[in-house]
Amino acid sequence: MNVMHLVQHLQVGGLEKMAITLLKNSQFSSSSIIVSLEGDRQSAFEQWPELESFSHRVICLNKKAGVSISVIAKIKALIKDHDIDIIHSHHVGPVIYAGLACALTGDSVRHISTIHDAWYLNNVKQCTFTKLLNSLTNIYWVADARIVADEFRAKTAIIPERTILNGIDCDNFVAINQSTARNQLNLPHKAKLVGCAARLIAGKGHKDLIHALHYLPEDYHMVFAGDGDQKVILMNLVRNLGLNERVHFLGNVHDMRAFYSSIDVMCLYSQREGLPLSIIEAMACGIPVVASDVGGIHEVLTDNEGELVSLNEFNKLAPAILRACKLPHGLCIRHHAIAVADARTMSSKYDNLYSALAV
Repeated sequence: MNVMHLVQHLQVGGLEKMAITLLKNSQFSSSSIIVSLEGDRQSAFEQWPELESFSHRVICLNKKAGVSISVIAKIKALIKDHDIDIIHSHHVGPVIYAGLACALTGDSVRHISTIHDAWYLNNVKQCTFTKLLNSLTNIYWVADARIVADEFRAKTAIIPERTILNGIDCDNFVAINQSTARNQLNLPHKAKLVGCAARLIAGKGHKDLIHALHYLPEDYHMVFAGDGDQKVILMNLVRNLGLNERVHFLGNVHDMRAFYSSIDVMCLYSQREGLPLSIIEAMACGIPVVASDVGGIHEVLTDNEGELVSLNEFNKLAPAILRACKLPHGLCIRHHAIAVADARTMSSKYDNLYSALAV
């Protein structure tokens, strides 16, 4: 079985991590490739050092902005050169290019697309194109959370064939000593650290977290792992609020196990999500979570592992963080993460799907 995972780019993010996890854990791993529409290999390896161990299976098409007919031709050539049976696309750009390439290739290649969230369908053009593509090509739709499946159906009238929850490699996310982790990341030892692992882009809730810090005791600090186009804006906000000593920008962190181990609570107050891997990774390291009640987060987070906060109840964010810090840390939270979102379970379900569709 030869599988092509098609992503928009290989920047650091949950969608990309899920595709890489599938590439590594699938029983068809040795005959699979991952293709990014945008970017180059050097940038991909800088973002994801673990990709270097199977660099021969990483292909970057370096697509420029806008529609590219030549990229469709390149994908068709890759299908032929690697004898691809399944194209597994992730999100809106890849599903379009994969759908068109499969339509031009014929029935020999099956197309699976994972819906990671449905917010992009608020764009009338993208919603219309998704429905049109579905009517013209044969796409097997999979949602990464039940609520994502429901939203996708409501906006497109397309019923996803099944739901497969995102999973993480729980063997890679095991807590290390907190003091060691803080030394590694140059973080204060005596503070209570509230961590957020997310791109520094609009909609991820970083501004709200910075404002929430005002309502937390002085010994509470905020730690951001990630980079993005909002970094300067966020740093200016921190400076204007006089919080320089209490907010730490780490940039992209390659050893996320150390990041989660260094913090006391993980907080993700995004405006929109599907099923974010960062909260599952934190739980696998035994760390409680405070998150916005969006997407499929409520499908994996219970009162025993943390708290959900509505987007229109910002005043409840700081109290939720205080309560979450008092929850029991460790194996009780880790066992829950393994039960609901182990990569081995996710990979096995996708492998079974690949095999069934390729018959």
